[in-house]
Parts: sequence; structure tokens; C-alpha cells
Amino acid sequence: MTSDELETLYRSVGRCIWHIQYLEDALHTLLTLKIEIRVPGNVTAQEAQELLSKHRRATLGTALGTASKHEALHPQLLSGLRHLKEERDWLVYRSMHQDGDSLYTDEGRKTVFNRLDLLMETTLSLKKQMLEEVESFCASHGISPEEAERQAREQIAKLKGDA
Repeated sequence: MTSDELETLYRSVGRCIWHIQYLEDALHTLLTLKIEIRVPGNVTAQEAQELLSKHRRATLGTALGTASKHEALHPQLLSGLRHLKEERDWLVYRSMHQDGDSLYTDEGRKTVFNRLDLLMETTLSLKKQMLEEVESFCASHGISPEEAERQAREQIAKLKGDA
């Protein structure tokens, strides 16, 4: 393996993990909205943040169990997330031992890199679907997606020190 290939491996692994965390956060947000809050004004902003924090402490497997128990996701989306969890578990817990030796061959590297690319594509697709679910839920309760976007941009500007 060349140093460039090793760098590609590290970047791919980190990129996948980072985006999976974004996806998990969208899932935790949706579960908080659908299961805990249910309708705007049902809880205070502080209570909503505490409920979201509680959901964020859950593992992906626990969150998927909660989603299944409460029928909070479309079955196809839940199925896709379960498959993603298996791939995430491979990446985080098994990839080094299961596929580390194959990185010493051109074909093995290609296989691992392709698997990481597919995991990234799947993650981005599921994240998009999850965010559409959050937006749909909010819109169904009279919360404007444009207003939510505006507020999010304001928060980002504050974090950057631009506001």
C-alpha cells in the first residue's frame, strides 16, 4: 500500500464515520419529534433539548429499536438503516481484522475502497431521506422549512462569529 492509498483509506474511514454521525443525529431528532414532542408547543425549548440529548445518548441499534417499537419510520427506511448499521459495525468493529490483510493486494484494496465508497453513498442517501422525514413532519405541524433553514443559518453564523 502506498502512502497515498493509506491516506485515502484513513480519509474514507473518517468521512464515513462522520457522515454516519450526521445521519444518526437526524434519526435522533426525528425520534424526539415524533415520540417525545409530537406537536409544537407540547414542551418547552429547554425540555426539547433535554429530550434530544437523551435520544442522542442511544446507540444506533437502540435508536432503530425505538423507531421500530413506535413505528416512527417507513419500513423501507428502517430496513435501509438496519443494513447501514451492519455496514457501520463492520467499519467500526471488524474491518481491520476482517479485511486488513487484503489491503496488501491491489484487488483487496480495491474491494475495501469500493465497500467504503458504497457505505458513503448509502449513508448520504439515507441521511437525505431522514432529513426529508424531519422536514415533512415539521411541515405537517405548520413549521416552515424555510424558517427552519433561516434559523439554522443564523445559528451557524453565530458559531462562526458572523452575527
